[in-house]
Amino acid sequence: REQATLLPHGSDGSTQFRPRASRLEQVLYASFLLGGPLVFGLSFASRNPKVEAAALVVWVALWWITEVIPLGLTAFVPSIALPLMGLCKPSEVTACYLNPTIMLFVQSFLLAGCVHKYNLHKRVALNTMLVTGTKPGGILLGSIVITATLSMWMSNTSTSAMMVPLATSLYEALVEKRSGDEEAGAEDPGDDGSQRRSDAQKFGKGLMLSVAYSASIGGTATPIGTGPNLVLMQTWEDAFGESPSFLTFFGFGFSYAAVMLVLLYAFVYFFFCRGTAGTLPPTSPTQLRSMLRDLGPYSFPEKVVTASIFLVMAMWLTRKKPILGWGDAIGGNSHDYMPVMAAAILLSVVPERNPFGREGEGLTKRGPKILTMVQFRDVSWGVVFLLGGGFALSLGIQRSGLMENVSGALDYLKGHVGQFIFPLLITAAVTSATEFVSNVAMSSVILPVLANLGTTSANLGLIPATLACSCAFMLPSATPPNALAYGSGFLTMKDMVTSGLVMNVVGISLITFWSIFVAPIFFPEYSTAI
Repeated sequence: REQATLLPHGSDGSTQFRPRASRLEQVLYASFLLGGPLVFGLSFASRNPKVEAAALVVWVALWWITEVIPLGLTAFVPSIALPLMGLCKPSEVTACYLNPTIMLFVQSFLLAGCVHKYNLHKRVALNTMLVTGTKPGGILLGSIVITATLSMWMSNTSTSAMMVPLATSLYEALVEKRSGDEEAGAEDPGDDGSQRRSDAQKFGKGLMLSVAYSASIGGTATPIGTGPNLVLMQTWEDAFGESPSFLTFFGFGFSYAAVMLVLLYAFVYFFFCRGTAGTLPPTSPTQLRSMLRDLGPYSFPEKVVTASIFLVMAMWLTRKKPILGWGDAIGGNSHDYMPVMAAAILLSVVPERNPFGREGEGLTKRGPKILTMVQFRDVSWGVVFLLGGGFALSLGIQRSGLMENVSGALDYLKGHVGQFIFPLLITAAVTSATEFVSNVAMSSVILPVLANLGTTSANLGLIPATLACSCAFMLPSATPPNALAYGSGFLTMKDMVTSGLVMNVVGISLITFWSIFVAPIFFPEYSTAI
């Protein structure tokens, strides 16, 4: 989950309690607020860095779970505590808040902001719907495909925030088409109106669930798709010296996401869409083309943003061998943030109007640019700080020596339960915990510990835990996509819990299988074959 403050808090990330809190609520709030610092303060009596580090983890985890203050602010606690503990210099710990992985996240968010600014996502979505079809099943498939595709390159929150209103519009177009037919006298005299309403309601539920779940699943396909993937890449580099290439990770992540999306479509279609074709006729392609016309012609800024995205993708895929390897050609001093940062700088220079067209004012003239400070302000800075806080906390755990103790316990567990059961337990535990804890916070705590299991155990710990962080489907508060879908008004809590439970079981099973049998194909040097 990119930002767990979306629910159950306000959009500004501030905690909202009822005006008249009960005495119990006041006591709980005070306990959560003061309990962490108290435990941390008492730990200094031990004069043991490991105990102090464990107490710091308890403090930060308690505040992340209860969200007594915004997650982004809690993330700054290690920046104060670690220097006081004597484990890190201030310059070392603050560097965790703006490392290359965080730079990659920020610049990718800026590029996504340009996509949103010019409604490029809507144009892509509507054209996709024309290809997949306008029947209920086609609309469902199109929603899954476009949501997952956008989520591979944009934050899950941004993607779902774009797609939920669009899916609502498509649903309304489908229902209004049926209503129009009825008003024209085209309905079947024997048709049951209550059945039509039931089918429409059922299809609306399936459509919203497909958007929410495909946003989370699609993000697992690329290193930048979701916060836990970014944490994995940085943790992998810290633990093993070099992170996987973009192409290698994409091959593994995309194959997993594709299978998971097929299973999602089968589930949603079977339970929410099957049998509705008779009562919900296809939406007219004319309606979709009308919505496309409302967007206007393919503008100059859209063309520039599209070209920038494809250029960045090409640079990512060719940075490391076997394809080209331009990063190796410059001595290995490269990172995935560099292409997207170059694109962001370019977009901040190029004007909205074609400088070479009739109305162009040239590159040197003042005027609105494609990328402005508005996109900078729209970056989820709370998530940026959350990522940094996780990296800082990981640094403190490593410096204290606590990492070796926890890793030893996990290694002992792995040896006793077996190499098949261990990733299953890890996946189930992380999936369950992520229903209540931010997935970025969860990955920041658990991945550095699992990295210490050894170079050849990534497929038994790191990889399944990372994928499991994006597998929380049950609760509206689990992820922003879940929250937005629930807030659409189509879904009840029962719908979310029952559907999410099924998808959680599917996800846990597939992640375990994919980690054990498929990960060794893509990461042979870091995997244990079974």
